[in-house]
Amino acid sequence: MKNIKVSGIIINLFLLFFSSFPSHGQEETVLERIDKTGLLKVGIREDAVPFGYRDINGDLEGLCLDFIAVLRDKLKQELNKQVIAIKVYKSTLFNRFELVSDRIVDIECGPNTIRELPEYQIQFSTPFLLTGTQLLIEADKAKTIDPDGSLENVNIGVLKNTTNEQLMAEKYPLANLVQFQGVTGRYRGIQALRGDKIDAFASDGILLVGEAIVQDLRLGADYLLVPRNPIDCEKYGLILPNNDPQWLSFINSLIGNAPARNLYLDWFGDIATQLESVQSFCREKNGDID
Repeated sequence: MKNIKVSGIIINLFLLFFSSFPSHGQEETVLERIDKTGLLKVGIREDAVPFGYRDINGDLEGLCLDFIAVLRDKLKQELNKQVIAIKVYKSTLFNRFELVSDRIVDIECGPNTIRELPEYQIQFSTPFLLTGTQLLIEADKAKTIDPDGSLENVNIGVLKNTTNEQLMAEKYPLANLVQFQGVTGRYRGIQALRGDKIDAFASDGILLVGEAIVQDLRLGADYLLVPRNPIDCEKYGLILPNNDPQWLSFINSLIGNAPARNLYLDWFGDIATQLESVQSFCREKNGDID
């Protein structure tokens, strides 16, 4: 009997020891952690006008920064807190998924195409923007660069490790793809276009418009986006940790509310007509977003 009692004590201690550690299903949610620490951790790009970029003074600007401010206000209300601190991490094409998958940040905001990425522990929010791949070219080359053709021997700039690069390689195998990478990759690519070192630069239309504005290009006059309707259609979503339906639901509800919608109008007002044309095309092609 003594041995049985001792064994029972050992088993109980064993169970007590391991039960003190949360199981995977009991993992702390993002909202629980923010409620406990008062800290929201976010990843924002610095190379994706108008979502996140550095201005001439080196200050971080962009739609994502304004969205995070709206998110903070909503969190204060939801968690009944006077103060929510924000820690911003620099995200890039190469680390954006790892930042979220490794729980370094709670949310990453940028031009992220919604797709299946089973190698990462992430999920995407509901779409907040529809866009698609287009080519930025000089206006005087419009007759010689035809996206409906093969683009044989046309030098097309692309950002390395992007869906744009993959699409160009698949659709135009006879074209010459010129890779650019790094935070200044898109900027340098368009500089190469201006210097006649490449014939076109391929990227999401919204990002080409943003960079053209920053570089003071005269769209519609000296430079064109072709084709008028994008070659493909992509949905942008915010990157979130997976297995956290509470956080996903909270973010999705924020995307559709009035303050977030007003941000979109503030940032894209000058090109709203052009963007709406693209989004209308993509809604008909691939479904719509609210």
